[in-house]
Amino acid sequence: EDHWKKVYEKAGQFDKEFCGGWNSEIDALLTFAGLFSAVVTAFTVESYKLLQPDAQDVTNRILLNVSAQLAGRNATELPSGFTPAPSSIRINALWFLSLTFSLTAGLVGILCKQWLRHYQQDISKPPREAVAIRQFRYDSLVRCRVMDILNALPVLLGLGLILFFVGLIVFLQGLD
Repeated sequence: EDHWKKVYEKAGQFDKEFCGGWNSEIDALLTFAGLFSAVVTAFTVESYKLLQPDAQDVTNRILLNVSAQLAGRNATELPSGFTPAPSSIRINALWFLSLTFSLTAGLVGILCKQWLRHYQQDISKPPREAVAIRQFRYDSLVRCRVMDILNALPVLLGLGLILFFVGLIVFLQGLD
């Protein structure tokens, strides 16, 4: 029984270091994902307006039409529809994808953090049973590929960052 206690203590030390490293990395990724999502959202809110007709232009056309009718002149036809510029569509597509990647990384990071917290929960059982439960949890962590998922989080954030910068370049090119 004493050797099971030693095994459980050694496993606990391993788990503390193992999960501690991942938890601190996830915290950093979640902080970046949150700040980055806020920045992308601010840009997206402004660029989304480019996909809609300018309300002031529509109002001016309506007023000109009413004014022409009141003056007894032929009223000009209002345009039937609005088509956003292709660059506006590209910018918004890139920025919405960027935001989606960032939010997905945040969600997956939170889920993995919860998984690691559950993995580290204290087991109030005799040492032999505690070692078996701990091993079951570790095997599940490996089988569910949680480490691979955690390794994918920076990739998701990197892709989001690249998409954001490409959208920013397209946006700045349109300012000529």
